[in-house]
Amino acid sequence: MAKRARPRSWLLLVVLGGGGLAAQSPAWRIPPLGAVEYRRTESAAASAPQKSAALAKAAAVQRTSADRCLPRLPPAPFVCQGELRSDQKALATPVRDLRDALRAVACDLSATSAVRARFPQLVPFGDVVVTGSWSPPDAAGSQQLRATVAAGPVAGEHGKLLAPFLVADAGGALTGARTVDAARGLVLRCHGRFDLVVAEADRTHRRLVVEDAWELLAVRENQDFDFRKRVAAAIRGGAAWVRAQIEDKKSFFVDQGGEDRNFGDGRLALGLLALLHGGVPPADAVVQKGFADLRRRKLEDSYSLAAALMALVQLHTPVGEAARLRDGELAALPPHRLPDADHALATKWLQQLLRNVDPRGPAQDVVRFNYTAGPRYDTSLQQYGLLGLWAARAGGLEVDARTFAAAGRHLLDVQGKGGAPAAVAFTSYAQLRAAAGADGPPKSTTARAAPRGFAYQEASEPAFGSMTCAGLSGLLLARAGMGDGDRALRARFDDAIDAAYSWLAANFCVRSNPGFAERADRHWYYWLYCLERSCELAGIARLDGRDWYYEGALQLLANQQENGSFRAEQPSTLLLDSTCFAILFLAKATAAAPVTGG
Repeated sequence: MAKRARPRSWLLLVVLGGGGLAAQSPAWRIPPLGAVEYRRTESAAASAPQKSAALAKAAAVQRTSADRCLPRLPPAPFVCQGELRSDQKALATPVRDLRDALRAVACDLSATSAVRARFPQLVPFGDVVVTGSWSPPDAAGSQQLRATVAAGPVAGEHGKLLAPFLVADAGGALTGARTVDAARGLVLRCHGRFDLVVAEADRTHRRLVVEDAWELLAVRENQDFDFRKRVAAAIRGGAAWVRAQIEDKKSFFVDQGGEDRNFGDGRLALGLLALLHGGVPPADAVVQKGFADLRRRKLEDSYSLAAALMALVQLHTPVGEAARLRDGELAALPPHRLPDADHALATKWLQQLLRNVDPRGPAQDVVRFNYTAGPRYDTSLQQYGLLGLWAARAGGLEVDARTFAAAGRHLLDVQGKGGAPAAVAFTSYAQLRAAAGADGPPKSTTARAAPRGFAYQEASEPAFGSMTCAGLSGLLLARAGMGDGDRALRARFDDAIDAAYSWLAANFCVRSNPGFAERADRHWYYWLYCLERSCELAGIARLDGRDWYYEGALQLLANQQENGSFRAEQPSTLLLDSTCFAILFLAKATAAAPVTGG
């Protein structure tokens, strides 16, 4: 396994007590890149606002009042081997949910007695410190936890940026228990209870009670048969739900237009794209009717145009050719001309997409995509613009290589500043295939670069995961689309791509949208979709020793509902969006398996 770059700013800190315990502590024993699955039950409740901390501490709580303090999606009940520290004794992933703070404390096998765990930038509480101790383990390996919890202002450069999203103060107690099987290297069960008083910005106080319990279900090998079966079922269920929404002509497929635009055209195109990747055949009646509807619409915004181009080209793409993307053969995929009517329609959509740019600056040197033509841009639109250009080229349309280059130059301009250079390892699908059946681990390729991420718009803004992967995907598409003409520019793209992967490796986490903590529970499904694109376009199976697909898929599987849809991470997020992005991520598993070459 490639050595992982250790997390930097959000490293979990633990201070051990009781001399010699560090040497005696057990370590996790999880199969390489595998996972431990648990049965999880949780509850959260909060009181009505109170005038003082004393009144809040004694106040009754009710479940419906806790939403403001916790992300909408509960953490998935898995511990992945890739999440562990190099010594395999504790988790080394950022905590962006109070419920995952309990998981981190309970899963830390190096803390056998005294515990002092610090969780920086845990929105909305701030920098949270848990201080307490575990009781000595009994014969069964069970221990009791008593600890205090204190939250304070966020330290460091993000303190001022996060201040508007934080409560004034928070503190209280954490009690719990765990049972550790030291011989097996597993936490068999754990439960905990946070009982906090939260001081809000309006000088009111609330009591918050959060309880969580985990019970061991199974130890899983990496991408085992059970995983593959569950992924296939999840894709089928998600696609069936999306198909039913399109068949019922739901109102969110109607584009309102103007400033109140809800991007209904784009949602229809996204839904059709998800159906095609989700295994619904092009000849399906709902797919055909959906495309007939899409063809009749007047598409104007870049999101809708790019999604429509991707969907239309996918409709006519042979399955075998699409699967070749798994080896990162972007430039090797030959374009195939669309049927005449769709070719003419795609040409019209492409022409409109190329008009939806920021007019400032020389167009031949820099292209910045906007919703429609106007002085504005953002990194997400830049990715979609380039995805649309690439889809158009794959469909046999002419797209000037200089346009790809110009769009990539904009991404060079808005990439963030770098820190200290770090090594990042890439394991390709070809390297996994070469190692199949061998005794040793697969080979990997290493690059060294200063980590540089992307924000929503400007380089001066804090970077986060979804935008870093959007910028990275855009750079990969720009580099592939521009060809080999400008070697100096291509070298700049290479450096920027390595720097973005370095940022991604240093901040990697699929339990939240990593990077700037305010974005942790926002656009989570979009983050995973962008992650899939940024790795698949380059043929990367493992990033710095992490199986990004396996870990991400486990999170998604835990959030699918009985009707096939995937729970939205925000009240304002449509189930259609979250379900489509989930399908597009998971559907990678249904392609020809690159590890076996089958």
